[in-house]
Amino acid sequence: MATLKRNLDDTDTVDDGIKKIRAEPEGGDAKAGEPMEIRVLIDNYEASVIIGKGGANVKTIRTGSGSFVSILKTESTMSKERVMTIKGSEEAIAAALKMIVTLLLEAANQRKLTDPKGPGEPETSYAMKVLIHKFLAGSIIGKGGVIIKEIQESSQARLSLSVEPMPGSTEKTVQITGTPDTLYAAALRVLAQLVNNPLRAGSTTILYVPGAAMGPAGAPAYGAPAPAFNPYGAPPQPYGAPAYGAPQSSPYGAPYGAPAAPGAPTKTEKIVIPTVCAGFVIGKGGTIIRDIKTQSGTQISIADAEPTAPGDRVVAVTGTHQGIQSAIQLIRGRVESYQPLV
Repeated sequence: MATLKRNLDDTDTVDDGIKKIRAEPEGGDAKAGEPMEIRVLIDNYEASVIIGKGGANVKTIRTGSGSFVSILKTESTMSKERVMTIKGSEEAIAAALKMIVTLLLEAANQRKLTDPKGPGEPETSYAMKVLIHKFLAGSIIGKGGVIIKEIQESSQARLSLSVEPMPGSTEKTVQITGTPDTLYAAALRVLAQLVNNPLRAGSTTILYVPGAAMGPAGAPAYGAPAPAFNPYGAPPQPYGAPAYGAPQSSPYGAPYGAPAAPGAPTKTEKIVIPTVCAGFVIGKGGTIIRDIKTQSGTQISIADAEPTAPGDRVVAVTGTHQGIQSAIQLIRGRVESYQPLV
């Protein structure tokens, strides 16, 4: 998550690792040159490459980019992920990402050269996952996907946002895929959007901690749906209640999907998808959503976007626990593979 134009002492730590960020008042301008901070999700192998022997690589990145790069310790030795923080100006952070991607591409291509099966085609692009607060996703997508399309067109990099927050957190991922140069250009635009659209005062932030034990009872496990949320700070609606007053039926007619087997216990869970991806999930004439309901044996309805949250659509999935999880994974797969037309 981007820590927008604030000093390190501007956070109040409270119980359960929840932080209240005192964001700037709307319309307030931060002083030019003040550092920001972003969090990037990487795997353990990438962490070892970025650090380098004796910390040589990370020192070079810090010196060359003018940013401060740090890789956080994991809560569990079983975790395959790490969080990297980068602090500095927008240009310095983008420069650090460019240097990091260059290092990772060099390492990937070196592995290919030594592959016992023979060298493969060299990699020219890489994907980096930047963690952002879920309420900031709309600032990257834009109304009707206009901002994400423009960023992709101007940078020639590809962007995709995760549908749900990371487990036990309020953070989503923005995946930027491209060459070092195109990723640098896209990162500059993404960082500018985050700076120009700060969180509202009082927003609760729960940082993603790879490998951490689950928090309060009922917190979703990885892959489980997050409650529907209002990006303007209203509390989440409970499962089973109409999201923002919208009827629980598809805007294209009756709810999609078939009922579960007779006698099987059923429930309803909800997830949120970007409005721009809804048609891609439904498919022409509803073909994709019908396939998903057939494979999962669930009922699926997609509510209309609310005026207060035009960038989000609430998807209700009804069925057995296993069927719901299967449907959610299929829907997530469609959303994550969505690429806006450019």
